Amino acid sequence: MLPVAASMPAPDPESPSENTPATAAPLAAGAGVAELETALRQLVTTKAWDITRPLPTTRELGTRYRISNASVCRLLLRLKDEGTIWRRDNGRYFLNESRRLYARRKPHACLLRKLEHWSRTYQGIMSGVSQALGPDRAALLFVHNESLVRHADTAFPPHHADAEAQRELLAEFFRDHDRQFHGILLDEVWLDEALREFAPQLAHAVLVGRPTALPELSSVSADIDASAQLAVAHLFSRGFDTLWLAVPFENSVAIQLMKSAVRRATEQLGRPLTETQIHSVATPEDRAQFVERLRAAPERSGVFCLEDNVSLLLHRALAAAGIACPERVGLLSAMGTDIVLDRQISSLQIDFAGIGRAAGRILAEDTRQTVLLPPQLAAGSTT
Repeated sequence: MLPVAASMPAPDPESPSENTPATAAPLAAGAGVAELETALRQLVTTKAWDITRPLPTTRELGTRYRISNASVCRLLLRLKDEGTIWRRDNGRYFLNESRRLYARRKPHACLLRKLEHWSRTYQGIMSGVSQALGPDRAALLFVHNESLVRHADTAFPPHHADAEAQRELLAEFFRDHDRQFHGILLDEVWLDEALREFAPQLAHAVLVGRPTALPELSSVSADIDASAQLAVAHLFSRGFDTLWLAVPFENSVAIQLMKSAVRRATEQLGRPLTETQIHSVATPEDRAQFVERLRAAPERSGVFCLEDNVSLLLHRALAAAGIACPERVGLLSAMGTDIVLDRQISSLQIDFAGIGRAAGRILAEDTRQTVLLPPQLAAGSTT
């Protein structure tokens, strides 16, 4: 089973009540369908109707305007179709502005890695999501599964669930929780291969941390191509002769996308990256081997590492080996969290809170968007 940890807001004293009397002075009596339509449109333009209350029932409107229930129904359906009023699942009609009041009663589900495995990136993302959803007082409900990401030791790479395991997790989630949520926030480790089979149920979902090839799904991430171009240009502009790409782990779509983007960026500059210049730094043994290759390199080397925690480990390994930064080796990290910024390690800086705010707005507005945020460069002492 998927363990669920919910965080719900306190009851809203101003939330809509089905027991509130529907009749009110702003909707005056009249005669005929035309007069009823005029009266309903005036409620919208004058904002004279309390949007927390349903409109009078079909029977009440028919009696008040001396028309048949069928005529009232046809008018209400027409106004609903044009977006003037809104019909709830229980059949009651409201002004269209009331839709969001009721929509926020359902929380947004967050299908993320366990809290204890959150990196600083997800702390920033969730801070932004909370800021965006705060005005609507929307609730977030976290649905975690231990097998989505396992990371017992940060000196070694995390283990991500494969596509088959993810499909099973999603099938279980929708079987147990379908229709209980208004929107869904997805961790970047979810694979398109697994998400594709659930595309109809993900119409109100947004993937954070990487772009997606699925047209049905919204996504918010850093601009990966712009990030790669900025990193490559920075290292070459600092006079490093050879560029090395340090790969922290392989089983990540975001890492693979960045690897491809770096290749494109170096090709565009006429200095294409070769396979020998791409090196795994996933384990202590990998990092030790990489440091020795840098020591043996005859020219100044610029290293672009794709994960901040591993960049810090590399920085320590270089210092322990007596390799000076930036005189001998330049080190640039890819994320810009305080792990590297506090230690003056040069880095791209990604606005993770901005990613969260954009994702929160997509959930709140119920839209479908692809958002790419530009990276910034935070030059430190290592380049």
